[in-house]
Amino acid sequence: MIKSFALFITFALVVLFSTLSISIIETDNICTNIDTLKYLHLQANIHMMYIKDYIANHTESQILTFSLDDLRYELRINNENENNQSKYHIYLKTKDSTPISIYSSVIKN
Repeated sequence: MIKSFALFITFALVVLFSTLSISIIETDNICTNIDTLKYLHLQANIHMMYIKDYIANHTESQILTFSLDDLRYELRINNENENNQSKYHIYLKTKDSTPISIYSSVIKN
């Protein structure tokens, strides 16, 4: 009877500690993924601010030939001309499978 009780306690402790270790590994993996997404989103916002400033200070031909030096992001700038104003639509998204994508528009006279 004592051997079966010791076997049961051992089995219960193995299940408890294995469940606990799996939970810790999952939490660590989720935290790492969230940190990566936060970093990529922050970097995209910094690029977007730079692109808006670039649009404000350069000509149309320079703007439409602008390319981003960061290889992780894909940039697309579209231009609309209305009533002597140029409206630039800026689309910035990551090239890999992370779901980071931001959009902004800038109106230039």
